[in-house]
Amino acid sequence: MIILQHIPIWVFLILAGLLWLGLSARKDRMIRWRVPIIVPVALTIMAITSLLAQYGATELLLPALVSWGGVCALVSWLFANRPLPETVQYDPETAKFQLPGSYVPLAMYMGIFAFKFMVGFMSGMRMPIVNELLFVLSISAVYGLFSGLFLSNAWRLFKLRSNTLGL
Repeated sequence: MIILQHIPIWVFLILAGLLWLGLSARKDRMIRWRVPIIVPVALTIMAITSLLAQYGATELLLPALVSWGGVCALVSWLFANRPLPETVQYDPETAKFQLPGSYVPLAMYMGIFAFKFMVGFMSGMRMPIVNELLFVLSISAVYGLFSGLFLSNAWRLFKLRSNTLGL
């Protein structure tokens, strides 16, 4: 219980927001075209700022960013050309995507939140492993994995929208 008292309130607000986003993705829905593109970009910015905040003043920043960038680029490249489900459509009249319900966004949002929370907890407890090169490379690679998955999905939706509009 004492640990919970030291967690800033904004952490719970972020958890609530991600839960809401993830749970709302369970059902088929129509959403504005910007949402499935902006959310992955925002979460990617969060990953980069986490690395900058954690390692910005140390010699570990460059390896952290290289690890993140390499894994992000590889995962984005691997998944960006996978076809979207046939039920994913873009309606140019309403400027909305028709997306099928899925628990995958909820799992991804909770995964990145839990991972970031764990790293923050370990940092807050001043665990020495947080500043070891192998740990830094590993957490950066996991952030890169999530970023790559989020960004590849956003790219696929952006391409669908562009193709539908004839751009």
